[in-house]
Amino acid sequence: MIENWLEYNEKDDAEYVFKLVHITEKESPNDDLIKLLQERILTSYRSADFYNFHFGETVTEEEIREYIQNQVIPNDENQFDRNVRQGDWGEILSGLIASYFQDLIVPINKLQWKFNKDKAVFGTDLLAFNKGDTIEDIYYYEIKTRLNPNNKEGKKPNRNYISIWAHNSLMKDEQSPTESIADFLERLYVEKEDYENASKFKDIVKNPQNYNKKFELFLIVEKDKFIEDILTELDELPPQLDPLSVTIILIDDLRTLVNRTWEDIESVLVDKLINE
Repeated sequence: MIENWLEYNEKDDAEYVFKLVHITEKESPNDDLIKLLQERILTSYRSADFYNFHFGETVTEEEIREYIQNQVIPNDENQFDRNVRQGDWGEILSGLIASYFQDLIVPINKLQWKFNKDKAVFGTDLLAFNKGDTIEDIYYYEIKTRLNPNNKEGKKPNRNYISIWAHNSLMKDEQSPTESIADFLERLYVEKEDYENASKFKDIVKNPQNYNKKFELFLIVEKDKFIEDILTELDELPPQLDPLSVTIILIDDLRTLVNRTWEDIESVLVDKLINE
């Protein structure tokens, strides 16, 4: 379904010191796509098995809606809440792009780490790796979702476009000795007594130098507000992550798409647990 909506184009020119990918819309998002995004968001916060266990067989629509609103999704009371929703939405879309267009494995979504539903989770936004029995290539992502990417951010004199903030955030994670997502996955699989998968992530934690690290910036932006200065400023930094790819996802009326996804999102789970 996502392939009917988005088109993935790798740029072959050497205009920048990083690899550049443009993702554009082939058509306007339809109701089926909205439903897909809603399902992915809800099952990123909690698994389908969790929802089945939590609600049991006699759940009511009111109980589902109350739980989702009070325990799962971020509030929508102020701009900070809306920023969290927007960021969570961007991470879900990025995971879909990494899985479908880049043909990678995304082992877990960071949203599952949330202890406070109304705040963003710190650390690397997304981790992915190659398909197959042996992990060789590890991809680290920093994701920024912006309605006004043409505005620089930060306090004077350190105001920059989102490309710089994304790069510096990912570089900070890279310079840390902590492989946070791999460490979490090792612990998760040990608890499940899945020692085969736990061993894969244990080795990443203990021997990160043995893997090919690749760095990705995903910038999901309002199409009409994108300017080339966002890329030029990063190119002139110059970036210190290597190899580095920058993917620009250009969305027409991004605000409306994000809002449509969150609107009545509980109905997706109501349909799954009651109406189907």
